[in-house]
Amino acid sequence: MAAACCAVLMTTGAVACGPGEKSAADKLDKAFDRLGEDKAVALDIALNASADEIHTALKDGKDGIDREDAEILAGLKLSYGISSDMPLKTKDKDKKGAGVNVSFKVAKKDGGSLLEFRSLDKKTYLRADLKALAGMKKPGTAKERAEKRDFEEMLRGVDQLPPALGAFRDVIKGEWVVLDSKDVEEFRKKAQEKDGDASKDLDKKTEKQVSEALRKALTENSRIKEKGSGHIEVTVSARKAAKELKEAVKPLESQLRAAGKDKKLPDPSEVPDQDVVFDVALKDGRLSSIGFDMSRLDKDVHGKLPVTVGLGGRPEPVTAPSGAKELKLQDMMGAIMGLAAGKDAKHRA
Repeated sequence: MAAACCAVLMTTGAVACGPGEKSAADKLDKAFDRLGEDKAVALDIALNASADEIHTALKDGKDGIDREDAEILAGLKLSYGISSDMPLKTKDKDKKGAGVNVSFKVAKKDGGSLLEFRSLDKKTYLRADLKALAGMKKPGTAKERAEKRDFEEMLRGVDQLPPALGAFRDVIKGEWVVLDSKDVEEFRKKAQEKDGDASKDLDKKTEKQVSEALRKALTENSRIKEKGSGHIEVTVSARKAAKELKEAVKPLESQLRAAGKDKKLPDPSEVPDQDVVFDVALKDGRLSSIGFDMSRLDKDVHGKLPVTVGLGGRPEPVTAPSGAKELKLQDMMGAIMGLAAGKDAKHRA
């Protein structure tokens, strides 16, 4: 949700303004222009709330969480990065041959990466701290305790794998691996065959249609004013914007349904009929952060739930990690089956 809101803000550029608002709008426009002039952008997204506040806001929702889940969410942040050989606002027709690299990371606020992906040069790099991920939530039932013991046993058995499966061993141990590009392409083609046209890329005409609709969704439903101390307030009518956004993504409906397994797009009537206030912070004329209250967008959030999208500092380009071993999907499946067979044999003995 936070990423989507930030993406909408970035795609719009100018924000509609009335009398007395032009100064704030100009500052905001210039900040977004400077963002487009950069060759890289990085976003840090996190809930700016305590575990108690998160639990209060989400415990009674459709997918209610318990206190332990709230504790986990309070300590996490998501990071997105994108970099290019050219400024990000460069038009597509002028980007021929330019490399665009992206990254995604789940990490703890106090340090330590849990899961990370990087996509560049037609290759996908990944690493995961499986032990840390598995240990985030304590097992509460006998079944969960047994599953944890099985997982720990699998981790111990990794060192017994043959040298040819060294890349899989690196995955288990949290080291960087690179996926075989042919495997990834084959997987993508199979997904296309399964979903039909749903997973195909958008044509340029559709991309432009969606972009213009997104611009309209925000600019025709917003108010803007300067708050002082480098802060600008953008107020958006949530339900009106939701109706515009639904129209905006109609050309993407088949793709969204394929990805989310939903029968239809969300109904705008499910969005609270109230304003959402985005607090946009600027520092030295550059975007520093965007904050908003999630409860203004989701009726299942029963209590204030502030979200912060940080854009501080000058981001580094997304680069390939050194020392990553190539992981072939067939080797990974073979290793998993081998570990499972070894576990079953040990239990029978």
